[in-house]
Amino acid sequence: MTQLDPLPDHRQRVIVCGTSVRKPLDILQPYLHSLAYQELPPQTALHFCFAPDFEQPNTDAEQFLREWVKERNGECLRGVPGTPADFQEGPVTHVWSLSSMRRVGQNKNKILRRALDLKADAVFLCDADLILDRTTLASLLATERHLATAVYWTYWNKEGQETRQIHAAPQVWLRHPYGLDGRGMDAAEFRQKLVAKELTRVWGFGACTLIGRRVLEAGIDFSPAPEVPQTGIMAGEDRQFCIKCERGHLEAFADPWPDIFHIYHRADNVPQIPEMVARLGRPHPLHARLGDLVSLRLHALEPIPRSPTQASIYPPHFARGRLGQLSLMPELEEAVYGLARGEKQIVRIHCAAHHPFPFYRGRARLMEVQLIDCKPWGAPPVLERELYIGSASQATMDHTDLTTEMHEGIKEMAVVGG
Repeated sequence: MTQLDPLPDHRQRVIVCGTSVRKPLDILQPYLHSLAYQELPPQTALHFCFAPDFEQPNTDAEQFLREWVKERNGECLRGVPGTPADFQEGPVTHVWSLSSMRRVGQNKNKILRRALDLKADAVFLCDADLILDRTTLASLLATERHLATAVYWTYWNKEGQETRQIHAAPQVWLRHPYGLDGRGMDAAEFRQKLVAKELTRVWGFGACTLIGRRVLEAGIDFSPAPEVPQTGIMAGEDRQFCIKCERGHLEAFADPWPDIFHIYHRADNVPQIPEMVARLGRPHPLHARLGDLVSLRLHALEPIPRSPTQASIYPPHFARGRLGQLSLMPELEEAVYGLARGEKQIVRIHCAAHHPFPFYRGRARLMEVQLIDCKPWGAPPVLERELYIGSASQATMDHTDLTTEMHEGIKEMAVVGG
């Protein structure tokens, strides 16, 4: 039986975008600039909604924020009054007090409630110390998930303040309060999936998250979760939100496709802002070329029989990687070169007689391919410092997986190779 897709919804999709804000002007400006140049899918509009959280009223940063929001017909809500000095950038890493985490959670809840009042389709909560590339929000929307968070990498501890080796780490995790192993994966496997830009199920996330209307209507918010310890980082508002999502059987996914820079340690990161604004603000190419990174949506259009009376339509899946190295059927790969970003094409693929799935052997099938995004090959900010990259092949090797002897061997090869 032929199954027809429903007619597309031509109603404009509204995304409320904002967060609780207490950043100084030199960090706030590039953040807002990166929000302003987000490339949105058709029939999608942003409604900016922030909760100012400045220690002192009428700072230059607050005035800039209010003017910026007013120019874009957004709004600034009344933030929860802050307690001076309840957050500090300590000598090694940031130090959050319980009152600061509660305040930020209450401000985020105000934004969620406002989104419900506006009947928005989703909320994009994005911390005010991030610089996003132009397609961050578009990538999250394309995942078609109720909860999707863009991945970025950070050195949580200041360089030179640790005697042990520290590595860049993501702001997503598998077990609370911040475990990068668990749920059937060890830390190396989890990191490998994120480095490979795979859309990955996670149980902990925050800071750059798209929250769908289903989650909003379920009443999930950033208030303290019952029977959860309220000490240390476990008391953080993002962890309270994540635990409530898990209890509500709402799955979350990490999207490592976007390139994002986190302005975390002022002395280390602020000098890098001009370079990152220029780099992440560059438009992505319209068409993909051999060797470019591509983000694809693949959808088998024809049902597969499960029994003489039943058939299944498989949901779309996503493929990310370098064009020319991805495992794609030749007809699909050829079609990708002819697509502009955002375009779709229905392709007839021809399955070989030795296809691993018996049903497909010797058959022709229809598949829809969409080029969600493409960009020149490269590694994300911060993470790029931990990858060995071949000068000719541009093949990568994550040096966090290597022993000291392996490091020395690779350095020797680099010297010999010139």
